[in-house]
Amino acid sequence: MTPLRAVTASLSGLALALSLSACSSSETEQSNEAYCSSSAATQAEVAEMESLLTGGSPTKEDLRAQVDAIQASAKTARADAAGLAESVQADVKAADQAFDEEVAAIPDDATLSEALTAYGAAVKNWQAEVARIRMDVGC
Repeated sequence: MTPLRAVTASLSGLALALSLSACSSSETEQSNEAYCSSSAATQAEVAEMESLLTGGSPTKEDLRAQVDAIQASAKTARADAAGLAESVQADVKAADQAFDEEVAAIPDDATLSEALTAYGAAVKNWQAEVARIRMDVGC
């Protein structure tokens, strides 16, 4: 191969690599935006739960309904994280599973006061993890 052809081939390969990198970067940005948007919606559901926990007089049914809303929203955010790095997906899944486990551990016969405390702890722990994940993703 002549030196000119070698340079041309190298430049063509470099251009191809850069264009593929740009596509990947664009897809990553879209995944970040989708996760950031859906996780923000989940945080709004969590804020609603905090409002129930700190003000007014919620029933255990009110709290359970809000947990259901958080879990549904978190499921959407977890799906939107599918295009992110595997480590981020694992962190999102772990945070959601920990929340689900904490909530599931609250006995049906818990008093309202016990339920308020337990739900509050579950929400606080979940928020700390999601805040870290959102920062890592660039939200």
